[in-house]
Amino acid sequence: MILTCPACSTRYATDPAALGVSGRKVRCAKCQHLWHQLPPMDMPQRVELPLEADPLATPEPVTIPPRPRSRAPQPVNTGFGLLLLVVVLFGVAAAVGYLGRERIIQQWPATRELYALVGLETAVLGEGMELSNINFVRQTIGGEEVLVVQGDIFNKTGEIQGVPNLMATLRNDQNQWLFDWVFRIDSRTLAAGETAHFSTSTKNPPAASKRITISFTDKPVGE
Repeated sequence: MILTCPACSTRYATDPAALGVSGRKVRCAKCQHLWHQLPPMDMPQRVELPLEADPLATPEPVTIPPRPRSRAPQPVNTGFGLLLLVVVLFGVAAAVGYLGRERIIQQWPATRELYALVGLETAVLGEGMELSNINFVRQTIGGEEVLVVQGDIFNKTGEIQGVPNLMATLRNDQNQWLFDWVFRIDSRTLAAGETAHFSTSTKNPPAASKRITISFTDKPVGE
């Protein structure tokens, strides 16, 4: 039951059983106003009170707290999220540039100087090896067109060098990639000044193949 002070309109929550059948005097805890409060009209005439309750005790006034105001939604700070995204992307790019630096230098030799400026001396794949006498011929074997590619690898250094795998790449007249495959020569090392001959082939090459490139690669054979 909610009691309202007639003087200051302060509201209190109380048990209607504490008012008894005929009501009782109550005092406002805020303004000290005293009045006689009747029980509600629908209160039953017989009220069972617990034994430990004091029927003469004045109900403790309880002020009903106001409803809390809903807080306006706070704007989301997207600046920090954008900064974090930039940092992550920069970290990924740096990792790719670091881990794949050998392949990057192989494709763009000028980048080797940039890596050297930041203290990342990188050995170029196949460094000290020279590819020469590259040629290819188209043949028909068993009713299929076969492209045979041949050439030489020369170790121009003064010490034994390991020979990486090689990649043959076919391109059209506009230098657009068409097809490639990875192969290796029988000799895995070359002595100082030694030359090794290689021969590789592929079946049914693209009809638009007009250019071929042979390069060293870290890819395994069959990839």
